Amino acid sequence: MNRGNDAVHGADGLTKHVKSRLIAHFGLRLVLAGVFLTVCTVLIFIWMIGKIQEIEVNRDFSLAGILELGQSMKFVDGTPSFDEELLERVRSENGWLQLLDEDGNVIYSRFTPPGLPDAYRIGEITSYWQNPGKFPYPYQLYLWVTEWDGTQYTLLYGTEPEAKRVLRLLGETDTSDWEAVALPDELTDAIRRANLQVQLLDAEGREMASFNKLDASLPRKYSLSELALRSVYSERYRARLVFDYQADTQTTWVVTAPLYGSDSDPGFWKTEIGVVLAALLALLTASIVLFSALSLWYAHRFGTPVLHIIHWLQHLGDGRFHEPLNRKGRSPSHTSKGKLRRQFRLFSNVVSSLKHLTHTLRQNEEMRRQLEQTREEWIAGVSHDLKTPLSSIKGYAHMLEAEHYRWSEEEVREFSGIILQKADYMETLIEDLSLTYRLKNKALPLDLRETNVAELLRDVVKRFRQNPRFAEADLRLHVPPQPLYCRLDARWMSRAMENLLTNAFIHNPAGTKVEVSVVREEGNDRSGLTIEIRDNGRGMDAETVSQLFERYYRGSNTTDETVAGSGLGMAIARQIVLAHGGDIAVESERNKGTAVYVKLFGTV
Repeated sequence: MNRGNDAVHGADGLTKHVKSRLIAHFGLRLVLAGVFLTVCTVLIFIWMIGKIQEIEVNRDFSLAGILELGQSMKFVDGTPSFDEELLERVRSENGWLQLLDEDGNVIYSRFTPPGLPDAYRIGEITSYWQNPGKFPYPYQLYLWVTEWDGTQYTLLYGTEPEAKRVLRLLGETDTSDWEAVALPDELTDAIRRANLQVQLLDAEGREMASFNKLDASLPRKYSLSELALRSVYSERYRARLVFDYQADTQTTWVVTAPLYGSDSDPGFWKTEIGVVLAALLALLTASIVLFSALSLWYAHRFGTPVLHIIHWLQHLGDGRFHEPLNRKGRSPSHTSKGKLRRQFRLFSNVVSSLKHLTHTLRQNEEMRRQLEQTREEWIAGVSHDLKTPLSSIKGYAHMLEAEHYRWSEEEVREFSGIILQKADYMETLIEDLSLTYRLKNKALPLDLRETNVAELLRDVVKRFRQNPRFAEADLRLHVPPQPLYCRLDARWMSRAMENLLTNAFIHNPAGTKVEVSVVREEGNDRSGLTIEIRDNGRGMDAETVSQLFERYYRGSNTTDETVAGSGLGMAIARQIVLAHGGDIAVESERNKGTAVYVKLFGTV
């Protein structure tokens, strides 16, 4: 019962250990995957914000550019500086920069056209800002206020959009005779350079004339609502539209500028929605790649050991008590140096348990085969031993049954004695066989009592001498006069002693001297008694000694049934001693006799 509980507790401990290692391993990998996915998300988000800002800058540098210019401003040795790429963009957009101190004085300027003031009054700069493009200040003005080392600075970004500049110049053109309208070469070059499209509409909104009209989708007649919608919702039409109504001629100049520089159609992926979708697609792709990689890694990392363990268990179930080998004939779980492979380290306890189970099953199978072989040999021997007395009994029975013979009373008595002797031998053989199986299965109850071992040995020797078969035996007993007590079953211990004495005489020639003695021994762990049975007979070789107590070992002399016996006497003696918690050992050498030592504990 205790062994069963220990096994259950051991299995529970192994299960908990493997479970905790799996939880820790999987948890760590999931945390790392989460960190990786978070980093990817942050990087994709930063990229998305940058692309959206880039779109805003490309769409209208005036709004987004002033923000980036203000953020890039630095002071080096008291001199302000800006990002060179942004400055180049300011130049390409026909813009200019001015940096004002707290008093409104210009301390830095770049790309400024002539006529701009070197200092601004509070009301002046507010007027320019609130009334963009008003002559004589025809610029769209943008402000950015920032602080550096405790001083506030105002960054001015001014620009006159090419479309509005062209529209202003067109307003100065005479349209009284629209059929003869001619634009100056300078204005025409500016329209083409900026990729602008110009239309002249009459009072009904019909196109009277056009210049550089590249987009066939532009309407030839505008309604009031369409003109208003195109001028407000530039994203919808992917073009920025400005117009100027000439009251004296009731005509309208319409200038259409591309929304994204010189390219009127940047494509879906250059819009905010396209960038967001691209970011989501990238995040989804990263997630799929991550979890696919994790799946493949886990499949290899855990699938290989698990499949090998299952294959191993199938091997054991099929009666193949060894670890399955790979195609190269090597162990999949261990290296050539005997170390556990990396992917199997997580299941090290399971692999160790399987190795122990495999070894145990292999040993049990070998023992089973040996036992089966020995049993078959014993059955053959016992069958032979039974056939011999049965043949004698049958022969004498036929002789007594024969009608043409007249046996004397003395002959009948002799025949009956022989039949009885053979029957007793067979009965002893069967009883010994039954006894050895009871001992093997621990089904023999013991009546343990305080017994004087010296007195028990005296009784055994006395009964042994009374046996006519051993009447002439040279048997000597050496026991102390004082009693030597030990807890044992007197009946079965006497049987063991008798078997040992019988074996000492029947396997030795006549005249062999056998001495029996008993002494008390004190040990560090526990005290006990040692019974010694020593003879000066022919002795035994090492092989015979090693097999002397085998359950079905019958020795080398099997022809003489009086010598061979059942082949179970020594095995029964050993099993009885072991059942008492004792031990038995043999020392022997050819032609130098044999000594049997029986160690008993539990002395009182």
